[in-house]
Amino acid sequence: MRTETFVDRFPVAAPPDRVFAHLAEPTNSVGLSPLIVAVRDVRREAGGAVVRFVAVERFRIAGPLRYDNILRVTQTAAVPDRQLVLDVLSPARVTVRFVMDLAPLDDGGTEVTVTVTLRMPAPLRAYVLRTARRVQEYRARELARRMAG
Repeated sequence: MRTETFVDRFPVAAPPDRVFAHLAEPTNSVGLSPLIVAVRDVRREAGGAVVRFVAVERFRIAGPLRYDNILRVTQTAAVPDRQLVLDVLSPARVTVRFVMDLAPLDDGGTEVTVTVTLRMPAPLRAYVLRTARRVQEYRARELARRMAG
């Protein structure tokens, strides 16, 4: 098994509580990642601080061929309005941990810092790392777009 970690930082033109509320709602994951097409089986626990759900990640293989990857997600509001942790279990023994830290900016916006830790079988390393970086770049642009409106 291989472990890789990378960090991404970006500003969002909304206060931390608004960004946190958006990120903490599982259904907002649809479209926030270019691969997530559905969220289902949402279960809230511990007074809502822990949310478990299934996300469907869709990969286009060739032309009309596609593969739906079923992800089991545990989301924890580690620090209300400041830190959200998502632990994702994917088939093929791939796990991903997203730690999203939100800090207020002087202009009323938020600096979002996302630490992504991937654990995967060695033969999948290049593909998983490339895909995760692409997804994170998309998420940063899409979250900024959503919060600007």
